[in-house]
Amino acid sequence: MFEEFMGTKAVSERHRFDTAALDAYLRQHVEGYPHGELTVEQFKGGQSNPTFKLTIGGQSYVLRTKPAPADKLLPSAHAIDREFRVMDALNKAGFPAARQYCLCIDESV
Repeated sequence: MFEEFMGTKAVSERHRFDTAALDAYLRQHVEGYPHGELTVEQFKGGQSNPTFKLTIGGQSYVLRTKPAPADKLLPSAHAIDREFRVMDALNKAGFPAARQYCLCIDESV
């Protein structure tokens, strides 16, 4: 019934981004980021904030982004930074929330 919303798919054309720039950024900002080739898949379903599965060196990460182009969004829309801070605080306080590795606000990445 909900198969169309389960799992991952190839990144859709409208949500493609520079994976090399992302990989370089993560190498610089995520402690313990593994070596290897970065692969990116898009989670099915959900259109508000595109969500991606990153796989590298046997590790998997989740990337949430604002929809592009960001310059067409209201400043308060799609507050990924707020989501990051809340999830990070919940995790650090011992609540069952995913660990947050880094927040990138550089839209060139």
